[in-house]
This record gives sequence, structure tokens and C-alpha cells, in this order.
Amino acid sequence: MLENLVIENFAIIEKVDLQFDKGMSVLTGETGAGKSIIIDALTLLTGGRASSDMVRHGARKATLQAVFSVPNNPLLRHLLDNNGIDTSEQELIIYREVNINGRSTIRINGLLVNLKTLAMVGHYLVDIQGQNDTQQLLNNDEHLVLLDAFGGDDLQKIKQTYQGVFEEFRTVTQQIHKVQTSQQDIAQRLDLLKFQKEELAAANLQPDEEDKLLDARSKLSNYKKIADRLQNVEYTLNTEQHGAVDLLADAMQQLQEIATYDEAFAQLSETVSEAYYTAQEVGRDVDEQLSELTYDENELIRIDDRLQLIHSLERKYGATIQDILVFQDKITRELSDMDNGVLDIEHLQERRESLRLTLKSHAIKLRDARQNVAHQLEKNVNQQLSDLLMSGAEFAVHFDTIKGFLSTGTDKVEFYVQTNIGEGMAPLVKIASGGEAARLMLALKTTFAKQQHIISIVFDEADTGVSGRVAQAIAKKMLTIATDSQVLAITHLPQVAAAATHHFLIAKETTHDRTLTRVKPLDEASRVEAIAMMLSGDDISETALANARDLRQQSQHLN
Repeated sequence: MLENLVIENFAIIEKVDLQFDKGMSVLTGETGAGKSIIIDALTLLTGGRASSDMVRHGARKATLQAVFSVPNNPLLRHLLDNNGIDTSEQELIIYREVNINGRSTIRINGLLVNLKTLAMVGHYLVDIQGQNDTQQLLNNDEHLVLLDAFGGDDLQKIKQTYQGVFEEFRTVTQQIHKVQTSQQDIAQRLDLLKFQKEELAAANLQPDEEDKLLDARSKLSNYKKIADRLQNVEYTLNTEQHGAVDLLADAMQQLQEIATYDEAFAQLSETVSEAYYTAQEVGRDVDEQLSELTYDENELIRIDDRLQLIHSLERKYGATIQDILVFQDKITRELSDMDNGVLDIEHLQERRESLRLTLKSHAIKLRDARQNVAHQLEKNVNQQLSDLLMSGAEFAVHFDTIKGFLSTGTDKVEFYVQTNIGEGMAPLVKIASGGEAARLMLALKTTFAKQQHIISIVFDEADTGVSGRVAQAIAKKMLTIATDSQVLAITHLPQVAAAATHHFLIAKETTHDRTLTRVKPLDEASRVEAIAMMLSGDDISETALANARDLRQQSQHLN
């Protein structure tokens, strides 16, 4: 809900700081006092466009700020998360600054956002209802959405089943279109895939083959150098009397003879002994390597040919053998799809026809379920209209069947109304303005308040043109809506003002040749006076006060 609204240097408002609570709040005051400015501020804070003439005369900028508690709405949460807006504190602080040069700055929880993002977020926060401002309700494209939401989980399950079949039907249809429009491309693709598969299968590449071949090639290419060096090592280690092994043996013997005389001699003896045995082992390994060392020119040619093939395949299919093997798996799967008939036009057409019949069956089930929900909706709205003393009014849900299939089904839904007996039913979007239209919108808003998930609903003089018993019925409906959504109402009706949970008085005053708007919350005594003023004007009589008290007492029974 809206918890706090701060407006500074906006139109004729110097500064107001309003605290709001749950339930229904009314804003009253004389015509021209600035009630509409409060609505204008909320409009800007939820995505409306700003202009420099909104800045109070003499000020450099106007600033607006609203604090909302974050509603438990998955769609809003997803939107906020996607835009990087932190909601860990469970509140949204929307700040907007309008400069005299026309520039506007917008922040949500300190994060700079654009107007589009603000409007998307604002859609879930505030719904401003004027005589001709009804957003979703007057948008016939939204009527099916509202009907489905009214149907609850049972209808949603039937719809989800239909949508699952629809997605499969759409996928097969797209595949058929792809095949039909690109037969030549597909044939060429098939030939290419077969060639690539055969080429790679013939190559029979192994994951670590290239490294092993490079090692073997290096060894063969440097055969003479390797042989010479190994022979030199063998000679150095094993030459009789002058070889390193014999010399180490002599040194080891000399040190062993004196090892008992000093610990340092013993350590030297041990170290030389280790070197002697290591040199012996190295000598044996060198002998073994020399005996196994061979030169095979044909093997070198084979390795070069193999490496050339690998490098050629790497230029065509991937930078490494591993990349080539991944590519090989990919084309194998694609060919498998073709072999399994994914791109077989006859198979696809048979599959689509089967899905079409199944989809048609589910579409009929979905329509039947929607029509049952529509009957409940009609009953509900018509009861609301009766409660609002519109006995001649009637609400109906009109169904048309579209050709083909959409993700939402095969139904086109539009709300129809009749405001007076004998006028006939007409689309909701064509209703006239005035008291009857306001009551009709109020009846719909009462019905759909929960489904629309809007946390604050503003009624901007939506009760214009009514009085008496109708006014009291409107007040009762607003209170009903306020049980699920916070309600802010600008009203001239004392019956509505008397029924509200909270009452704010908006007044205009002139100070130092400047016109200012003041807003203040009223206690019970002040509320009675404000309602009496609405009944009798500036000259408040005892009778008006008594009537105001009576209205306040009657309002206690509206809940």
C-alpha cells in the first residue's frame, strides 16, 4: 500500500507530507483547492509524463516521493529483480524530480531508472479511476485476462493443458514451414552433413592423438642427435676406470674408510653412495634407451601425413581435436533427427493434424470452462450493480470464436453492458460518462480488485453525478474494495466522506500574494465539521452538524 507521499514545489503546493494507512482514505475540499494536484503527483510517481510547467512558480525544481510497502505479487517481484531493484527492506521508495528545464530524474530504491520502467512498476502499485479512466476494464484486450484470473486455479489448469499442446502444435507447424520454404537448402545441408560425417568417421580421431604424434615426430626427426647424446652419456658414465660410475665408486670407498671418524664424513659418504647408485641406474636406463632407439623413415612419413590430415580437419571443424569431436557429435545428432523424421514433411504433417484435433478438443474444454466462469462473473457483477441501485443495468460476457489457434485459446472475450432497461447490450468501451458509468466501473472494480493485484486504488471524483441512497451505496462499495486494496477517494459526497477510515482536508490559502495548498488529516471532531461543510457550505449550522454526526453513525454499519 501507499504509506507516505511527499510533494514539494509542485503546481501550487509548496510542501505536503502525507501519511497513509490501510482502508479507505478520502480527500475533500473546495473546488480548485488542489485535490487534483495530489492525483497528478501520484500519476507522475507511477509513470506519467512530466513537463516544466508543473514546477511551482519561483522554484527551480519539483520533487515527489512515495513510499510503498512491497506487495506479494510474483509478477512485480520478477519485474523488480530483472531491473536490479533491491526490495530487501520490503518497501519501494519512488523519487521523481522535475526541473524547470523539463528534465526529469527517477529513482526506485535509489536506483536510477527510466520512465518506461517506472510505468511498468507503477502499473502494479496504483490504479487511478476517474470518470473516464478505467485502464484494464475499458481495454477489451484485457477482458480475457480478467476472466481467466476470475476463474482461479481450476480454470488455469485447463488453460495450461491447452497451452502445452499448443506449444507442441506451434513447433511442428514452424518445422513444416521451414521444410516447405527451404527444401533445396535442407537437401544441400543433408549432403554436407553426410560428407562431414563420413570424413570424420574415416579420420577416426582420438582425443590425445595429436600430442602423441607430435612427440613421436620430434623423436624421429632428432634421431641422430638423440643417439649421439645417449652414446656420449653412456661413455661418460661407463668408460672403464675413467667413467663417472667407476670414479664415484672409488670416491665412495675412500669416504667409507673415514666415515667412522666424523659425522660430517659419514654424511659425505652417504651422499656419494646415493650418487653412485643413481649413476648406475642412469647408465642402465641409457643402455636400454640406446638398445630400443630405432629410426623408421616410413613411420615418420606416416606421422607427417596423419598430422597434416589433423591440421586440415582443424581448419575446417575446430581449433583442436576436442573441438572437432564436439562438432562430430553435433552433426551426428542432426542427422539422427533427419533420420527420425523430424524434417520428414509427411511425418510432420501427420503429426500436426493429430495435434490439431487434440488442440481443438482442449480448446472446446477451455471454452466450456470459461463460459461457466463467465456465468459466475455475470452473476457477481450484476449483484454489485443491484447493490449500487442500478436495477436496470445488466452485465454480460460476450464470446466470439476466432479462426485457428492462439496461445490463449480460440476465444475472443469482450464485456458488454446495458445501463438502462430497453437500451440493449453494447460493448463496455462504448459506455457514456456520468454517474451510471461511474457506478458500473465501481461494480467491476469491486469484482476484480483481487484479480488485478493492485495495492492502491484512487477514485478521482468517480462518484460525480450521484446523491442520496446511491451515494451511500457507492461508499459501501468503496469500503468493500478497501478490504483487499487500499482506497484513496477524492469526493464531494458527504456520504462517501463519512464512510472513510481516514479523512484529509485540502484547502487553498493566500500568503504574501502567493496561493498555497495545504493538506491536513482530520480528527473526529474536524471530520464532522468538514462533512457539515459539504452538506451546507461555509455557513455551518447546527442542523448540518447534526446531519454530519448522523452520517458518521450510519457509516459504522456499512462495513
